[in-house]
Amino acid sequence: MTSQRFDFEADTGRILDIVINSLYSQKEIFLRELISNASDAINKRKFAVLSAGDAAEMLDGEITVSTDKKARSLTISDNGIGLTADEMKDTLGTIASSGTKAFAAAASDSKEGGDLTDQLIGQFGVGFYSAFMVAERIDVVSRAHGAAEASHWHSDGASGFSIDSASRDTVGTDITLHLRKDAKEYVERERIEFLVKKYSDHIAQPIMWLQDKADPERLNSAVALWTRPAKDISEEEYQNFYASVAAAYDTPFATLHNRTEGAVEFTNLVFIPSMAPFDLFDPERRSRLQLYVNRVFITDNCEGLVPKWLRFLRGVIDTPDVDLNVSREMLQQNPVVTKINKAIVKRVLGEFGKALEKRREEYEGLWNAMGRVIKEGLYEDDANRAKILDISLP
Repeated sequence: MTSQRFDFEADTGRILDIVINSLYSQKEIFLRELISNASDAINKRKFAVLSAGDAAEMLDGEITVSTDKKARSLTISDNGIGLTADEMKDTLGTIASSGTKAFAAAASDSKEGGDLTDQLIGQFGVGFYSAFMVAERIDVVSRAHGAAEASHWHSDGASGFSIDSASRDTVGTDITLHLRKDAKEYVERERIEFLVKKYSDHIAQPIMWLQDKADPERLNSAVALWTRPAKDISEEEYQNFYASVAAAYDTPFATLHNRTEGAVEFTNLVFIPSMAPFDLFDPERRSRLQLYVNRVFITDNCEGLVPKWLRFLRGVIDTPDVDLNVSREMLQQNPVVTKINKAIVKRVLGEFGKALEKRREEYEGLWNAMGRVIKEGLYEDDANRAKILDISLP
């Protein structure tokens, strides 16, 4: 029998059903995904403007969120790069086709694209479909940068999609979710504001709440303290951030703010508390460090980011390099996490060593608060046992 080659056949509707209902454990994640996509679209348009050398066109990116309670709909709009009809077919109509990933590959080597591609978030091409967890149908109206007309993409997430012409006065995209009955909570301003603060507060673009004829109100701070140079940050700013991220009011024993580049790129703004956190002896011994990917919150329960004997650390790790599964909710076991872990442990132990030598009295206070937990590392952390012993007190 001669060899024959065949393409895989798939029930696309069934695959989409798996994507919608299996990859994400929390429905609320959809808003993070759509806002992240909007942020990427704005950065892509900024790159297009810079590449064209059009200094006269200054682009102020903006994302808006609005709802219609009567129609039970939620709309996320942006003034980003937009999509043509062909791009809608290729990206919105092809599961796991990431326009951001393709754009980053093409733009990463350019002078104009360096800073902007560093801020891009999407990589797997499935985040958009998370919206079907809460929507019975979705309408996307988009006008691409440089295009005279807009296009309209429509789907119920089961029977395919349609694309036709539409009108939109400006460049950008409107994504309207016609919500399921069990998702009507997402028309409430309080719910939307909570989710924006939780997941997207530090995204660079302003996220605005737009309702009826009222003036737009800003939902996010768009400030990520850890992205600024340490020399430009005051002690008061560090203290305020610590109080916010740790829900604590003591003065931190130490602040570790570093940016690491090389095989693994990440920024850490990590605080060593001076007082024991309330959950220090919780049986689960969970780390509370917050993991971000390019300013987007992923989790504060990242197994392996730091060892359990350093679970009292508070703060932020932000990296573009950590491997996530497509839901971004659970970290895969990979060398990147291990390298971040080793770097944080090294810095903390170094800080302990300096404190033991130069401010012994303060260190004794820290040891009285956290020593019992640190000593767990003596029998759990073979690689660092000797160093832990060096900074241990009786």
